[in-house]
Amino acid sequence: MANPAPKRKRLAPEERKEQILDVAAAMIRENGVSAVNMDRLGREAGISKPLVYVYFPNRIELLKSLLLREVQRFHRESGILASTAGPLEELVRASSRKMLEYVQEFGIVIQQLMLEPEVADVLEELDTKFQEQYKSYLAKRVRDEYGVDSEVAAAVVEVGLGLSDAAGAYLEQSDGDLDFIEDILTAMVMGSLERATARARSGKIRTPSRTKSAAE
Repeated sequence: MANPAPKRKRLAPEERKEQILDVAAAMIRENGVSAVNMDRLGREAGISKPLVYVYFPNRIELLKSLLLREVQRFHRESGILASTAGPLEELVRASSRKMLEYVQEFGIVIQQLMLEPEVADVLEELDTKFQEQYKSYLAKRVRDEYGVDSEVAAAVVEVGLGLSDAAGAYLEQSDGDLDFIEDILTAMVMGSLERATARARSGKIRTPSRTKSAAE
């Protein structure tokens, strides 16, 4: 006698939505965004295609929800780090680690989704707001802890975040050791920060030039 088919597990609406997004992320990792369609997604999630449409009206909205979920999660966790870390070097190391782990786990998914213009536009306002707040917070920390003016602090932060982007790209390309890259990134950020602020305090960094209209 054949064994009865396993019963489909009933999930609360929010749990089911998260499950569908998890399955979509796994499909993108394995086969890219083009592999995601509502029919296959239903099969992979063990639910009917109509049920997928209950949670997401179409494929684009599903992909937007996935991108938004992952980026919001990263922003939320980064905010917690910023509010709980002690000295600036501790924050730099913790933030570097979080960013590298995020790239390692979700980098390919985010990269694939960001290549879809209809999907990526969901981040425009959210990401800009977060970046502005995060940069402002870091610049204030640099200004207060290293005794430089706000313009120097803002420039140091902007360049330091560029180093983080480069480290994330290197991790993706090299499939390298996360601990090693974390150490390299922390050393480079802190080294450049300390060198730049020391030179600024001693007057060896020129004052940013301003246009006539800006000065007026």
